[in-house]
Parts: sequence; C-alpha cells; structure tokens
Amino acid sequence: MTAVVKVVQRWLLGLMLACYVLAGVFPAPGEALRKLALPVHVGAGALTVPMVLLAVMLFNAGLGVRVAELRVVACRPVRLVLGIATNALLPLLVLPPIALVLRTWPDPAEVEGLVVGLMLVLAMPIAGGAASWGQNAGGNVPLAVAMVIGSTLLSPLTVPLGMHVAGHLVGPYGAGALDDTTKVDIIARTGAGVFALVSVVLPCLAGVAVRMLLGEDRARRVLPVAKAVNIVNILLLCYSNAAGALGQALAHPDWDLLALVLGLSGAVCLLAFVCGRWMSYWTRCDQPDGISLTFATGMNNSSAAAVLAASWFSHRPEVLLPILSYSLLQKIIAGAAGKPPRPHPGKEPRSTAGARGMTSGRLPTSRVFERHE
Repeated sequence: MTAVVKVVQRWLLGLMLACYVLAGVFPAPGEALRKLALPVHVGAGALTVPMVLLAVMLFNAGLGVRVAELRVVACRPVRLVLGIATNALLPLLVLPPIALVLRTWPDPAEVEGLVVGLMLVLAMPIAGGAASWGQNAGGNVPLAVAMVIGSTLLSPLTVPLGMHVAGHLVGPYGAGALDDTTKVDIIARTGAGVFALVSVVLPCLAGVAVRMLLGEDRARRVLPVAKAVNIVNILLLCYSNAAGALGQALAHPDWDLLALVLGLSGAVCLLAFVCGRWMSYWTRCDQPDGISLTFATGMNNSSAAAVLAASWFSHRPEVLLPILSYSLLQKIIAGAAGKPPRPHPGKEPRSTAGARGMTSGRLPTSRVFERHE
C-alpha cells in the first residue's frame, strides 16, 4: 500500500485536475454529494458530508505529526510566531487595496464574489502541505509543522476576522451589489468560528492525541492506511467542491471573468510566496528556516475554504472559482519552488548532516505532513 500511495501522491496534482474536469462535465453527482447533510448543526448551518470529509482529512494530518519533533521549535519561538502572524495578517493587508483597484471592473457583483472567495482561502490556516513541500526544498520541517499547528489553533479567530473584513469590503461601504452580503455577516458572526473549530481544529488535535496514545511503532503501521484515506478525501473534496462552480461556469462561460480569476489568484498566491521569502531575508533566517517561512506564508488550507464556500455560496461560482484556482496554483508554485536542493561539492551528504543534527539538538527532516491540505 505504501508504494501505491507514493505513486498516487506523485500524480496527485494531475488527479486533482482530472477531478476538476470531471466536475465541469458531470457536476450532478458532486452537487448531490455536497448537499448531503447530517442531522447535526454546526453554527448557523448543518453538518455536511464535505465537512465530515474535511474533518477526517485533518484528523489524518494530525495523525502524521511527530510531537517529539515540535519540541525543538520551543527554543526558537520568534520564527514560529513570525510565520503564524505573517500568514494571518497578509489577507488583511492585501485584499483591501485589491478590492479598491477592482472597483473599475464593470460587474461589481463579480468583483465582490472574487474578494469573498480570496478572503476565504487566505483567512484559512496554513496548509499541511507546506511542511512536505518545504521538506523537499530543504526546509526546517519541525518549524513548518509547528506553524501549521499554531495557525490551525488560531483559525477560530482568524477566519471570522477575515470574513468581517470581507463584509466591510462588500457591504454598504463596498460596491454594495452582492446579494449575499447578509450571509457574509452571518459567517463572520457564527459560522466561520464554529466551522474552523469543529472541522479544522478539533480533528487535527484529535489526530495528534491518537498518535501519542498509539505510540510511534503502531502509528507507523496505521499511517499508510491514513494516507490512502486522505488521498480519497482530497479527490472527493476536489470533485464535490468544484461541481457546482465549474458546472455553472462552463454552462455559461464568461471568459473575462475566468481570466480575471486566474490572473488575480495567481498574482495573490505569488505575492504570498514572495512575501514569505522577503520576510526570511528581512529577519536573516538561515536557509532551512527561511524555506519553511516562505512555504508557510504562501500556502493556505484551500480545501477548508472550498468546503465553507460551497456550503454558503454554492449558487455563486465567482466565490468558489478563485478558491479552486488558488488551490491548484499554490501547488504549482510550491512545486516550482520546492525542488530538492542540489548537493554542493565538498558538503557532507544529508544523512550525515542528519546524524549530526541528532547530537546537536536539531532533528533531521522527516515526512510528517503529506501533500494535502
């Protein structure tokens, strides 16, 4: 199973693209899956099947965390706090000027939908994939994982804050054309915080706790199954979340809107990575810490954003489209930036460096998060 999972992970981006194509051509099953709900209320809405899939995915992500590796970060908390703060504050600094510039777009409702979608994805916690992508580039994996966990714990505060800002941008003082402005306010007041707590924070912490109870030996035996389940969850979420938005977009294509979505999502995603790289230079991080800071700043949990958006704005493709495009684009940029570093002549191999790291108190990098959100 481990070998199969590794092969599928290598082709995960292509499989996600295939799910997007399938969702655009055959959206009906995905829309039906997205509408399935359990008789349980989460905030102002019901507990949907995609929310359960997301919770299972975050549980499995927590199951992949080695708590012992996080202890080395405690002696260097400045980088940890900087990464979490940069990821949380970036949308509050980036989105208002973008919303102001886009006032010239002829359709205010489309602009406001894009702003809400981008705020949803940027307000989400750091993606777990930031650790594995950063690992491939030679980053400090324990630091990256600690940033993911810290950002996840703060999400019940940061996600509602982001939606409050989005409400101001699209409300009476914005262009004022979005017919779902009241939904943004409801999400900010009740839905977002409860959603982040139930679907993101608690499952992740439960996974970490279960790994501690199982112990490392038994956890290693369970992880291949957890990774396989996660891959299925990722593809199901990709398909179900994309079904409504891509189905509507392809049924009545608006090429100007699609071009704006791709260009804007790509620009914001690239800006997030550049901001992380600049922060690493500004704080004079060593190379491994700088790589982890770059990926933590640039990657957000787009799966959680898509589930929340699909629950509230399934009839507004301009809200979901930037989230779906951001999800793919951040993986493409991470793949381009996350190539393994080439060994320099005269430097000792990584295995030897890892052995010395064990004696110096710095743990060698290991795969703790797979490439999922």
